[in-house]
Amino acid sequence: MLVALTHDVDRTKKTYQYGSQFLKSLKTKDLAKMKYHIQNFFSENNPYWNFNEIIRIEESYGVKSTFFFLNESIKFNPFRISDWKLSLGRYKINDPEIVTMINFLDKNGWEIGVHGSFNSYKNMDLLEKEKKFLEKIVEHKIIGTRQHYLNLNDTTWRLHKELGFLYDSTWGFTRNIGFKDNKIQPFFPFNDKFAVFPLTIMDVCYMKFPKKERWRKFMKIIEQIEKNNGILVLNWHQRVFNENEFPDFRNEYMKIIEYLLKNKAIFYKLGDFYKEFIMLNSKRLQSEKIN
Repeated sequence: MLVALTHDVDRTKKTYQYGSQFLKSLKTKDLAKMKYHIQNFFSENNPYWNFNEIIRIEESYGVKSTFFFLNESIKFNPFRISDWKLSLGRYKINDPEIVTMINFLDKNGWEIGVHGSFNSYKNMDLLEKEKKFLEKIVEHKIIGTRQHYLNLNDTTWRLHKELGFLYDSTWGFTRNIGFKDNKIQPFFPFNDKFAVFPLTIMDVCYMKFPKKERWRKFMKIIEQIEKNNGILVLNWHQRVFNENEFPDFRNEYMKIIEYLLKNKAIFYKLGDFYKEFIMLNSKRLQSEKIN
């Protein structure tokens, strides 16, 4: 069983969520949650940071993961309500605190990838700028990407390839778990060395199911991956490791890792898996090129 743990870093600080979550608690008359959100607003604690918690958890299990960092450039426009969640929630990739964390992760065995901004899936200049900025921070090439909101069109992968990415992990569901279009195995969309690693399970999609149902679905996915020589790619956003706001998300992540370790799963960062995947398929790719 092969596994890759990943984290999309969409937001590193709460913004409009202070208000929206308070109103949700008010609507349900949850006084404890209302009190929490009020206290949280005036506290210096950052409920969305959580990088240290992920590091602690993964080090305790002896595994490492891939972090996809976002460089969103959509600016706040009060007349475009649909963009509020993108513009109000964005962080600055060059913020010293962000840069320090990226470098720490990169230098201590985690992988850094590009989380392409909302419009970059169709804009080469924009995605190239984001890639180069992140490469400047880590001082080496970045080979992997995943698009924000899993945005894809018919030209996105060619854009990725031309910019020098070696793999993408955008292909997956935004409202379900499992295998989009039944693509269980990683694949080469151009029959060359550019690979796509399908995203199998995303936290918010997985956790919407009742506990028994989600685990049943998880076991079915494991069975399909093992039968088809696939790789289980998980995406747990770093903000969901705050149990006060995302109950059971952290515990479920740990439960999955524990189960997989118990069953002798091999954990990869996606970049490391790419190298082995290419080696295993190099002869077939070369043969297809010749033919």
